[in-house]
Amino acid sequence: MSDARTIRLTLAYDGTQFHGWQRQPGLRTVQGELERAIRAALGGEETTVHGAGRTDAGVHARGQVGSFPVRSTIPVRGIAARVARELPADVRIVEAREAPEGFHARHSARARRYAYRLLECDDVLFGRFAWHAPTPLSPDALARAAAALGGEHDFSAFEAAGSSPARPVCRVTRAAWTRWEGGWQFDVEADHFLYHMVRNLVGTSLRVQRATDPEVAMRAVLDSRDRARAGGTVPPQGLCLEAVQYEDGEPA
Repeated sequence: MSDARTIRLTLAYDGTQFHGWQRQPGLRTVQGELERAIRAALGGEETTVHGAGRTDAGVHARGQVGSFPVRSTIPVRGIAARVARELPADVRIVEAREAPEGFHARHSARARRYAYRLLECDDVLFGRFAWHAPTPLSPDALARAAAALGGEHDFSAFEAAGSSPARPVCRVTRAAWTRWEGGWQFDVEADHFLYHMVRNLVGTSLRVQRATDPEVAMRAVLDSRDRARAGGTVPPQGLCLEAVQYEDGEPA
């Protein structure tokens, strides 16, 4: 799109009622709602919003980043205000700014951080954003399992079938379990993620926490590069895209 500016949005959304990020005919998606809102706000101007992470159905975000080109000369603050008025209640614009030429929410990203929240007890309110695992949690064992994940590894064992071809080697800069008010939370940051990788890492952590040495058991799964050796895919509602890191060092 010639003579266009690139707008960068930091977004938060409750993914419960969305069929994921990516636009799909006849289905409610985050990308679809954003593009509809922009079209309505800017007098019919068509654009494509690129997301830093293609979150799946039911997955939430507090630091998703979207970028899109616009020809409109309205100041960024005005565009954000107009678009916000057109968005549904389960999507929020956290921040809006004009991005430098060549910026792309997905391709310019250097790292993404996700959190997966587990409940210690079933909770009718927290259950919208966290999952109650049907097995007791051992925080020490979970922490030992996470210790095997840091650094650069081939994460093929944690990639779900049916994904687009992707480089299986990921550089994980953080993998840790922390306490939150409802239970335990897995925080993981990496340069990129494979399809369902975080949810499969959590499922595997729940399995290997029962091993004599959870770190050794997790490392054996990692080194095997065999999906059949890993645990199951945990439900989507516990997963949230927390932040995206860019070259400028500023997280979303």
